[in-house]
Amino acid sequence: MFIQEQLGETEQLALMFRAVESASNGVVITDPRLEDNPIIYTNPSFTNITGYGAEEILGRNCRFLQGEDKEQSALVDLRKALKEKTPITTVLRNYRKDGRRFYNELTVSPVADAQGQLIAFVGIQNDITARIEAEQRISDFYSVVSHELRTPIAKIKSSLSIIADGEAGDVNDPVKRFVSISLNAADNLWKLIENILDFKKLESGKFRLLRQRLQLEQLVQSTIAEFEPVARKAGIYLQCKIEDSVVINADGQRVVQVLENFLSNAVKFSPANSTVIVRCSRNDEQTIRVEVVDSGCGIALEDVPKLFEKFQQIDSPDSRLRGGTGLGLAVCKAIIEAHGGKVGVSSDLGKGSKFWFELEIAE
Repeated sequence: MFIQEQLGETEQLALMFRAVESASNGVVITDPRLEDNPIIYTNPSFTNITGYGAEEILGRNCRFLQGEDKEQSALVDLRKALKEKTPITTVLRNYRKDGRRFYNELTVSPVADAQGQLIAFVGIQNDITARIEAEQRISDFYSVVSHELRTPIAKIKSSLSIIADGEAGDVNDPVKRFVSISLNAADNLWKLIENILDFKKLESGKFRLLRQRLQLEQLVQSTIAEFEPVARKAGIYLQCKIEDSVVINADGQRVVQVLENFLSNAVKFSPANSTVIVRCSRNDEQTIRVEVVDSGCGIALEDVPKLFEKFQQIDSPDSRLRGGTGLGLAVCKAIIEAHGGKVGVSSDLGKGSKFWFELEIAE
C-alpha cells in the first residue's frame, strides 16, 4: 500500500474513505459472496450521476440501471469478466431515476483478500454522455459530407471543366479566368471532403490497407509520369533518382496518394523553372526512404511541428495565397503510420524543403 508510513492504520483507512467519498467518479462496491452480488457501498458521485438516493441503491444489483435495455453487446463482456473474476472497462447505456439515458464508462476490478479469495468488486463510473453525443454529431456531419456534398461538387467540377476545355463553346479571357478560379476552388473543396472522409475511416478503425507486393521504383516512376503535366504547367521540372530498387508490401493506391501530396506541395511552393527531386534510397537494411526535395520558400523551424497536424496551415502570406485544405499532410502521416512507417520533413527557410516517408522493405 503506497500511503505514507507515518499514518496509522485507522488514519490510512479514514484517508482512503474520504478520498473515495470525494471522488468525482461514481464508485460502488459489490459483494459477490452474497446472493446476486449486491451493492454494499456507494459514494455521493454515483448518486449524483444516477439520481437515486443511497437507500435506493444499497442491496441492489447494478443491473437495475439497465432498465429494459438489456440486449447490449457490452453486457456479454461484462458478465464474462465477472464470472472469470477479471478486470474490465466497457461502455454501457444506463438510465437515471428520471428515465434519461446516459452513457456509463464503467471499470470493474475484482478485490481479493490476503488468501487470494474474491471478496468484492469495485465499479468506477464515468458519465461520458456529452462525449458520445458529440461524437454522434461529428458522425452525422461526416454522413452529410459524404452523401450530400460530394455529388453536387462533382457536378460543379464537371460543368466547370467543360467550360474550361471549350466544349461548351468559346468564352472570352475574363470568363476563362473566373472559371479557372472556380475550378481550383472546387478542386480544393473536393480534396478537403476526401481527406475528411479518410480521417473518419482512420479514427473509426474502418480504414483498411489493401497490401500487396510492389516494386517501389515502378510505383514512384509511374506517379511522377502522371504528375508531370501538372508540374510542367507550373513551370517545374521533375527529376527522379532511384538509388535502390526494392519491393514493399503496401497499399499502392495509398502510397501514391502520399507521394502525390508531397509533389503537389513541392510544385505549389517552388519558384518557376526550378527542379523538384524525388529520391529513393535505403535508410537501413530494413527500410527504404522516399524523399521529395524542392527549392521553394521553406518552412520556419517553429512551424515544422504543425505540418502534420490536422486542420493546421502555416500562417504566412504565401500559404494563404496558394491555398490548401489543412488536412492533406495529416492524412499522409496517418497512411504511412498505418503501414508501420515514418514520415517527416526537414527545411531551411528561404532555401527549400525535404518531405520524406519510410517504409519497410519486404522480405
